[in-house]
Order: sequence, then C-alpha cells, then structure tokens
Amino acid sequence: MSAAVPVPAPLYAALEMCHPESLPGWLSDAIPRCATAAAPLRLDEHQVEELADLTASTWWECQQAAADDAPLAESFARACEETLTLLGRASS
Repeated sequence: MSAAVPVPAPLYAALEMCHPESLPGWLSDAIPRCATAAAPLRLDEHQVEELADLTASTWWECQQAAADDAPLAESFARACEETLTLLGRASS
C-alpha cells in the first residue's frame, strides 16, 4: 500500500517544533524549506504509520500548549487533526 499525503506548512512547523532532532530523513528531505509549496508525499505503509505516530504525539503536545495559551498551538493542533484524519483514510 502507498498513499499520497499532503504535509501542510503548519503541520511541518508543528513537527519541527516538537521533534526537531528526530524527524525521519524521508520527511525532512521531501519537504521544501519551510514546507512552502510542498507536493503531497507518496508514502509506503511504514511511512504512513511513522507519520501518524509523530503527528499524534505532536497533536498531544499542541493540545497541552494550547491550554497554556502558547502562540500557534491551536493552529498546529488543527493541522495535526486534519492530517490524522487523512492518514486514517489512507491506511484503511
């Protein structure tokens, strides 16, 4: 199975914020600087699962930060939610 998954700029920013040293190379290498004009990524099953895990943990972090009124946390959390929905559809 493979899936085309968009990685919007707010999601990439959230992933970078929460996982600055641990993003997989396939993700970092595929995203243009600041995630602007990034085409959807063609991901295999393992990459879909890896992105889902990273996005879920980032979503949780953003929810915690939103409770503290951290700037951009709500926007980042929304981007995570949208991506998790897409990834759920891609994996089923």
